[in-house]
Amino acid sequence: MPYCQPPRRWTEPPLRHGALRRSPCDTAGSDRAPSSTSVASERQPSAGGNGVTSSLISKLAVIALKLRLAAQAGVKCDVTASSSDLLLKQQVGPVTVKGRGWASQLGLTCRAIEATVQQCDLDMSAVITRQKLILTTPAKGSAMIAMNGQDFSSFINHPLMKPPQVPVRADGQSGEAATTGVSNIVFVKEGVKIDATTGSVMFYLQYDGHKYRCDLRRGPDESARAIIDVSPSEVFSPADIRDETSRLLTDTLSNFFNDLVFELDGTFLSFRDMMVTNKGSGGDTAASVMLALDI
Repeated sequence: MPYCQPPRRWTEPPLRHGALRRSPCDTAGSDRAPSSTSVASERQPSAGGNGVTSSLISKLAVIALKLRLAAQAGVKCDVTASSSDLLLKQQVGPVTVKGRGWASQLGLTCRAIEATVQQCDLDMSAVITRQKLILTTPAKGSAMIAMNGQDFSSFINHPLMKPPQVPVRADGQSGEAATTGVSNIVFVKEGVKIDATTGSVMFYLQYDGHKYRCDLRRGPDESARAIIDVSPSEVFSPADIRDETSRLLTDTLSNFFNDLVFELDGTFLSFRDMMVTNKGSGGDTAASVMLALDI
């Protein structure tokens, strides 16, 4: 289940607007990514005394990913490991996974993905006897995901993505004063548009019987890595309630997105940065939104 946690403090220096904050996997949108399933080849794969090689671990990772994905146009895994790390520490790293055209069993999709973890501690007995990769400690790293409009819609409407709840006052209006309950936001599947000219992602939501337009854009600094401006897409009265609700939804959604931690099959992904590009990916000429995530 997704949940929100307080924003983390980042030690990276602020970057100029329009440049994505650096990540070990900042080439996820590269046209050089594979278009078919492949495994990293090595001239001299490292091997421990138990016969386990980095090449074997790469192959097992690709097989496991293909089994868990509903669809994919390419999977590649690059594993770096020394013989001493394999034999004495039972660990490998860094490990980088790249892919294109991925779709999960629950409908989460992306044009391209690249994820890197610096260290993986493995149960080598499971690798040897069961040909299975089991982590003995959680791995940490970063990921870059490229999405088109349809992918972003599937992301915000994913079954595990629970929209934020908005506090409701005693008088029945939205607001923070004298709250007596909450009211739910519902994301609209249709109408998502990625605009590289404005650097924004437009989508819609339904709240309290009315439809609102949301414009997601990159924030100015680490304290506000993303900003979502919310405005009514239809006219309704009274105007003061309409404007107050828009401001409340802007704050609620911006905080929700910045603090979002998304759990995907035991892997926790938290938002770190975003960028909109007109480059597309995988031969797609449409604009894409690049999401940088922490693992």
